[in-house]
Amino acid sequence: MCTWGPDSSVNGVPPTARLVIEALRLDQWSSAQVQDRVHRALALGVGGFVIFGGEADAVKSLTDRIRREAGRPLLIGADLERGAGQQIRGLSELPPPAALAVHPDAEAAAEIAGELTGREALSVGINWVLAPVLDLDLESTNPIIATRSFGSNPEIVGRLGSRWISACEGVGAITCAKHFPGHGRTREDSHVGLPTVAAGAEDLEADLAPFAATLPKASTAMVAHVAFPALGSNRPATLARSVVTDILRGRFGFDGPVATDAMIMGAIDADDASAAVEALRAGCDLIVYPSDVKATVDALERGVREESTARLARAAHRRLEQLLECSEFEYAVDSVAQNEIQASGMSSGFDTMELAIATLVDGTGGLPGWRSSVPTSVIGVSDDLKVTPPATHDALLSSIVVEELQRAGWTITTHVNDAEQRIVVLAATPMGWKGHSGPSASVVHEAKAHLEGAKRSLVVLLGHARWLDVIGVPSICAWSTETVMERAAGRWIVSTAGL
Repeated sequence: MCTWGPDSSVNGVPPTARLVIEALRLDQWSSAQVQDRVHRALALGVGGFVIFGGEADAVKSLTDRIRREAGRPLLIGADLERGAGQQIRGLSELPPPAALAVHPDAEAAAEIAGELTGREALSVGINWVLAPVLDLDLESTNPIIATRSFGSNPEIVGRLGSRWISACEGVGAITCAKHFPGHGRTREDSHVGLPTVAAGAEDLEADLAPFAATLPKASTAMVAHVAFPALGSNRPATLARSVVTDILRGRFGFDGPVATDAMIMGAIDADDASAAVEALRAGCDLIVYPSDVKATVDALERGVREESTARLARAAHRRLEQLLECSEFEYAVDSVAQNEIQASGMSSGFDTMELAIATLVDGTGGLPGWRSSVPTSVIGVSDDLKVTPPATHDALLSSIVVEELQRAGWTITTHVNDAEQRIVVLAATPMGWKGHSGPSASVVHEAKAHLEGAKRSLVVLLGHARWLDVIGVPSICAWSTETVMERAAGRWIVSTAGL
């Protein structure tokens, strides 16, 4: 972690645009649109970018060009809670925190994940890793946390989060403890609207505990778009001085840059440019992913005409510049290459762990009677909205398990009615704007319908283990749709069934 230096003087009001972090959606925009967005944002003087999607080589080329064009240090971040491959194709997809937490050597798993994520992020020019999630998994209907959390025990979440952060920062990357003061009790998705947590201040001490353990190690923190009346405000914590300044800064003494969650999210008012000024006044330093970067910069410029806001802007600017000055990023990138990561064995470090992760929650007691020579069908079902049309997603889900079975010599058939053995791969993962947790009743019904008439059947759940009881048929939990987890499920089936 960066060690913050003494208060340094900054003459005049700093360029407020440095406090704004623009988004680059390589997963949605053309290369021309991305470049146009980069040029306009750099011309305004933004402090950095958050990247979504893209191939590894393309991302590395883009970040190199951005830095050359900017001619100044920048934060370039990405949401990498489940490894750099969560966003960047060609890099490692890792098990979600919930899966790491139930591994027999969870602390080692968290450390490997943090180090590998940091190394791979730096290898493509990303120096700001927007992870780990330190929210507690306390609410079964929470539509956005679930497997993103290390669990419900504050001590375990704090310990595993600390190991993850130390390992990631140890290779030169900048981490971000999120979502302060905790998103785990919500029943709404802050992408969709403003969740309010009714818990009292005493109960919220559990939510705060993982942050107390990890904030001394993390270089940045992110505040949740969640209201906590017991903490002094009915507004999102992002805009609440009682949360950001009084608790995060005051009580916990955190002096690193504090980032907002994405300002385009539904929990923030439609006028997120004005909300950005509120966030600055609350004590936030970095305004992340506004809907209109120029409108946000203009609003901040108007806001700093007030002396108290100008003073906050100077402090925010100082924290950002200190972070960039003490970051080891510039030479860390040069020293980390993909072939070095491969040679170190880190990228394959989870191969030996996959099987254990996939089988720790096992409602089947094995697969008695299953045989590789018997015609077997594998069908994917999902109500996740990540891929359109849904049929495409379903085919992708089944293809990874099929690949593992075929590699082991299994007889796979696409004619479901001819299959004595049937496997349904069911995806039920938390994601923004989805609006609900777990598998919907219609998807569970669809999964069971596919299994009707089979002599032997199995559901591979790519979601939280709590949904095994809801499914109500023989199932195993593989936690998430990351390739590493789907492949683990296929290997479990191969190793458990008869020949």
